[in-house]
Amino acid sequence: MKNAMKFGLALVAFLTAFTMHANDTNFSVSVKSGKVINFVINETKNVHVSIYSTENVAIFDEVLKSKDGKITRTYDLAALPSGTYYLETETPAKVSRHEIVINGATATVTGKTLADIYKPVLIKKDGLVSVSILNNEKTPVEIKVYDENSNELYSEIIKGEQTLSKTFDIRNTTAQNFTLVTSYNNKTFVETIAAR
Repeated sequence: MKNAMKFGLALVAFLTAFTMHANDTNFSVSVKSGKVINFVINETKNVHVSIYSTENVAIFDEVLKSKDGKITRTYDLAALPSGTYYLETETPAKVSRHEIVINGATATVTGKTLADIYKPVLIKKDGLVSVSILNNEKTPVEIKVYDENSNELYSEIIKGEQTLSKTFDIRNTTAQNFTLVTSYNNKTFVETIAAR
């Protein structure tokens, strides 16, 4: 069934104007007509696009690349039955989720971004690794650090913080690599860091 839905999502690139229903300065998503949706994302060279069901099952998934920093894509959702779906876009800086409601032969995009989840920023310098997280929803943030043998070296859950920063000293370790796992706002981000 998953493959049938993938094949049912005919990808058609349209360069015509569209009416914006959900947008910010770098992203907009709209309904072209019926069950055809269009999105434009600016100021990024690549974006990972997924469409999920309400059960969080991926129905469609692709990575798009651009040389000029602007990506436009149109999706025909005619193969999808009535229901609620989520268009998720992941750029190098953040993950955004928009709601799409299909009712019969028409699709509607809600006017508001459901979630903008900013990815953690890692900086490694002089044997120190700093992680900074912007957590606008103030959801609990779980941070774990593992060595290359999957031994847990650090674990903490931080609650109620919008911005947080942690620094780890890796100068006096024998490990060659570390894996930093951060989880918040129903997303998990994994980064491997070379110790040397």
